[in-house]
Formats: sequence, structure tokens, C-alpha cells
Amino acid sequence: MTTYIYSRVSTQDQNSEQQATFLEGQYNSDITITETFTGTTTDRPQFQKLLSLLVSGDKLIVMEVSRIGRNTSEVLAVADTLKAKGISLIVHQLGGLDVTSPSGEMILTMMAGLAKMEREQMLERQAVGIARAKKEGKYKGRKAVDPKVIDTARNLISSGMTKAKVAKQLNIGESTLYRLLAK
Repeated sequence: MTTYIYSRVSTQDQNSEQQATFLEGQYNSDITITETFTGTTTDRPQFQKLLSLLVSGDKLIVMEVSRIGRNTSEVLAVADTLKAKGISLIVHQLGGLDVTSPSGEMILTMMAGLAKMEREQMLERQAVGIARAKKEGKYKGRKAVDPKVIDTARNLISSGMTKAKVAKQLNIGESTLYRLLAK
């Protein structure tokens, strides 16, 4: 039985190590995995790697439901998959509740819905702020990325460098790198 801690933040401005250190102080764990990637999808490199490592009897500990994801159906699907494999999912924010238990499933469903609502409200507030900034002539939009950066990233990846290292070397976020590579 292995206990994993998964710590995730969405942007380079945030620090996943703080979450990880806090959880390590609260729980006995064997392996900690950190990631900087959006929570709008569960298709995240480190998270997918973690899911492939988990086996029956293992525990996965996260700070809060939104660290798994902000899409209700995806969060619930992850929890269902873990439960079916005999893996416990512990959410610290819920008092260390195993959300694969019957009462935990009910609470997880509500919390996953709240995480999605928080994300949607944040996007609404962001849109209001952008509209105001545009009206005031202050909105500049997302910075354009030099096509040479994209070419460099592709070359580094094809030479065997991981996407995480490429993003770090080019001083861009991993999610930005994935978005650029999809173009």
C-alpha cells in the first residue's frame, strides 16, 4: 500500500510546493507529485502519470476537490475509477474524508459542483474586468508568442526533452506550451 500526495496549482505565479509541504506535514506519505497545470481538465501530464501508478490498496491525498479538477463530471469519473480499483481518495479540506466511501461520494458530488461553479464565477468576473478595461482602453489581451519560440519548443521536445523542462527553459507555463503546440 502506497500513499501519494498530489499537489496542483494552475499558474506559474502559484506555488504547488506549499500545498505539498502542508499535506506532507499532515499525512504520512510515500510519494508526492506536484504539477502546475489548469484544473479545467484531468488530462494533465503528472496527474495521468500518477493515475497510472495507483494500484488497489493505495491512497491518494489532495488538498481540496478542485485540485482533482473543476469539471464536475471528470472529478466524479476519477473518483469512480479510483473506487473501482480499490484506491482511497482523501480530501484534506473535507477533514481527511475518503470520498470513495458512500457518504464521501455524496459530499464529493456537492463539492465538485461547487468547484465548477467557482470556476464559472471566476470567468464571469474576469470577463467583466476585461470589458471594463477594453472600454477604458487599458486591455492589451494575451501577449503574442514569437513563432520562433514554438519552433524551439518543438525541436527540444523532438530531441527528447520533457515538455515540463521545455516550458521551464523557455520561461512559459506548461499549459501555455500545450496550447501553443496544439496550433
